[in-house]
Amino acid sequence: MTITIPDDPLVARFNARLAELNSSARVALTRIAGHTGMLELRDDAENFLEFIPAEASPEMAAIAFPLYARGLNRGVRAGEDAAWAKLRYLIGAAAAPTHC
Repeated sequence: MTITIPDDPLVARFNARLAELNSSARVALTRIAGHTGMLELRDDAENFLEFIPAEASPEMAAIAFPLYARGLNRGVRAGEDAAWAKLRYLIGAAAAPTHC
């Protein structure tokens, strides 16, 4: 198996095809050691989401992007819910009168 080493023209073609597919996902070259042959999958704000193989098709990335984003958003919301619950608990505990 030959590993594709991504370069700027590959990224440009990949992103052009993602745009044709009306996907807000984009890919970028990675500079992280140990990820040879990988692209960085990014959202429309250029935030890193995940590594994908350079051999992956833009169609696969266009399908994977909303699934990954949905899971990420659910995880973030779950974390926010837990943080708010903890804050409400702490505020409630701090506001509770102490009985001596």
